[in-house]
This record gives sequence, C-alpha cells and structure tokens, in this order.
Amino acid sequence: MALFDKKASPVSEVLQLRQQGLTDDIIVDELSQRGYQQQQISEAIAQADAPGQGSDYGMPGSPEAMPMMPQEMPSAPPSYQGDVNNIYERMEEIAESMIDAKWDDLIAEVKKVIEWKSKTEEKQNKLQYDVDKLKEDFKLLHEAVLGKLEDYDTRMRDVGTELKAVGKVFKDVIPTFVDNVKELSAVKEDLKKRHSGHK
Repeated sequence: MALFDKKASPVSEVLQLRQQGLTDDIIVDELSQRGYQQQQISEAIAQADAPGQGSDYGMPGSPEAMPMMPQEMPSAPPSYQGDVNNIYERMEEIAESMIDAKWDDLIAEVKKVIEWKSKTEEKQNKLQYDVDKLKEDFKLLHEAVLGKLEDYDTRMRDVGTELKAVGKVFKDVIPTFVDNVKELSAVKEDLKKRHSGHK
C-alpha cells in the first residue's frame, strides 16, 4: 500500500495525521520514527500546505489518493493500529516530558526564592541585632553623659558655694587689710621724717 511506502513522499500520511488533530512537530517526530528522512518530511509538509492539497486528497490522480470503494475497504491493518497507538503513546511521553521539564524549572525557581528569602531574613535579623545593639550603646552613653552632667552640676554648685565663702572672707578681710596698709604707710612716713631729722 502506498501509504506506508517509505520511498514515496509521505504527503498522504501528513494529511491523515493532520486529520487526527496532530501538530506538525508531532507529525515530524512520528514520520521520523517511521523511517522517513527529514527532507522527505519537510517536502511532504510543504506539499500538504500547498493550496488545494487538503481538498484534493482522495481525488483521482495519484495511486495514493485513490479512494477505496466501501466493499474494498479493509479493516485497519494491525501495523497502522500499532502506529496510532504509538502516536498517542508518543504524545503522552512528550506531554509528560514537557510537564516534567516545566516542573523541574518551577522547583528550581522556588528553591531560588526560598534561598533568597532565607538570606534576606538572615540579613534582616543581623540588621535588627545591630540596631538593638546601637540603641543599647546609645542608652549607656546617654546615661553616662547625664551622670557626668549631674557630677559637673554638683561640682559647680560646690565651687559656687566656695566662691561665695571666699567672697565673704575677702569682704571681711579687705577693710582690715586696707586699714593695715594705711597704718604701714603712716609708719613709713613717720620713719622717714625721723630719719631726715637726725641728719
């Protein structure tokens, strides 16, 4: 039968597989499994895409396009049924492999997100620790500065008290000191006069 003649162009097979709803990628894969060369498959797909090719399929003109009379229509050959089963198995394998590949990609991306989240949380925890430590250091520094200020305030009060006491002492002592200086000046003048009188 020309349908399975590997030497002929597989245009009719392309058309039949398209009628089953298969895409060109799956048809290429299937025809490669049946032993056709890539060039034969490409030419057959190009011919099947030619205008009027789909409507001419089954019309007289080529042995592979000859319609069969109902009484001549044999039951589907076992090899063809096996090919159909193989097509569906191949479709399932392709779908499963695509799903597995996408699933692996998804898992890899999720792992990246989890790793990024873990690193971000680690950095956030470290930053929070640094901020808490800075707050504690600032609190200690604040308490130390306040302590120093209170100490300085106490000392300044003591110095003020001492200055007041010294001022009071000077206030009491200076008049006496001035009087003593005056008396010393008078004694000096008196001594000078006596000394000059003896001459």
